[in-house]
Amino acid sequence: MKKLSSLLVLCALSFVACGGSNEVAATVDGVDVTVGDVEALVSKVEDTTISKEEFASFLSFNIVLEIFARQAEADFGITFTDEEIAAEADEIVTIELAKLAEGKTREEFLKENEVTEQLLQQIAHQSLIQAGVLDAIKADLQPPTQEEIDTQRTQSAADLTQVCAAHILVATEAEAQDVLTRLEGGEEFADLAAELSTDTGSGAQGGDLGCQAAGGYVPEFATAALAAELGVATDPVLSEFGYHVLLVSERTEALPGELPTEDEVIELLLNQAATPASNDWFIAAASGADVEVNEKYGTWQAEPTPGVVPPAE
Repeated sequence: MKKLSSLLVLCALSFVACGGSNEVAATVDGVDVTVGDVEALVSKVEDTTISKEEFASFLSFNIVLEIFARQAEADFGITFTDEEIAAEADEIVTIELAKLAEGKTREEFLKENEVTEQLLQQIAHQSLIQAGVLDAIKADLQPPTQEEIDTQRTQSAADLTQVCAAHILVATEAEAQDVLTRLEGGEEFADLAAELSTDTGSGAQGGDLGCQAAGGYVPEFATAALAAELGVATDPVLSEFGYHVLLVSERTEALPGELPTEDEVIELLLNQAATPASNDWFIAAASGADVEVNEKYGTWQAEPTPGVVPPAE
């Protein structure tokens, strides 16, 4: 499987005409989608065939784009010129080519990924609509509070800070204090982890948890791991799993320039808040459209994912 962008996963396709190019494959609110419209999206391979599932997938893409373009204009006044769509298509290809770093041309890239120019333009158009709808919904949201911003920045710092840690996990605070007493008496952390830790997996490794982003741990553990003095066992840390005694041997903190700015955090939080509403809007748009599919190409469904269900036979 190959993919051009997160908007559409493309299967390697073969092609045969499913009917005359002017044959109506579906109608969307009275607008025809023809077999030819679907054919324009398919990278043709001589003397091979396209499956009914693949045809339904590309027909779905045409239908969904027609629905979303119409509804975005009706609800938000969102429209895009051909020039704007072409510029977005150029940006998509530029980004994908930069990832490859193999000096490929646009034509070579599209051919290898079996993407026609028409499909690329439609991918770009859908990308613009999705971004436009999200922005429109975000514009009606209350900005995040300073507390929410600070919490997210702390989480971002944790996600970007690598810690190498070990722990001993026990059920009660008294047991954790006993661990600390025995450590102060000269016993080895690894030996106590093997003997006492209820996390038997790490306990067998002397409590070693390896090195990973602090943000990958539960919040209480992450906070302690970020604040711990290197090479010194911490006071007991309570989490949902019990009481931890941590030993952080190494910590690589994020550089100031790697951390998101406050404006970037605000944008992230607004995106997180708007995304569910945006998804609901897309489902509502698909559910509210009047879609009829030629029965030999399948049937339309709006939920859980809008698309054409291919015929059984």
